[in-house]
Amino acid sequence: MQRRIYGHSVDAVARAAVIFEVQRSSRSEVRKEEKRRQEIEAMMQRDEELAKEIQVLKQKLDEVEQLARGRGLGGFSHFKHGHATEGGNGKPT
Repeated sequence: MQRRIYGHSVDAVARAAVIFEVQRSSRSEVRKEEKRRQEIEAMMQRDEELAKEIQVLKQKLDEVEQLARGRGLGGFSHFKHGHATEGGNGKPT
């Protein structure tokens, strides 16, 4: 009889431990997923900011080109389509 009681007690403790571990693991996964979601959201926001910045820079470049054409600096328009290297030194390879 006493063995039976101990057996049931051990089983109950084991079930409780398994349930606790599953819940703990689940909470950990939820935290990881939330962190991933926040990182993706931050990357998307950064992407939007960079797209806006690119658009502003394109507009400024167009304005400068228009001013240059208006002042007779025709050679300036070739600057936009020049052969710049990845190093950014502007010299053709």
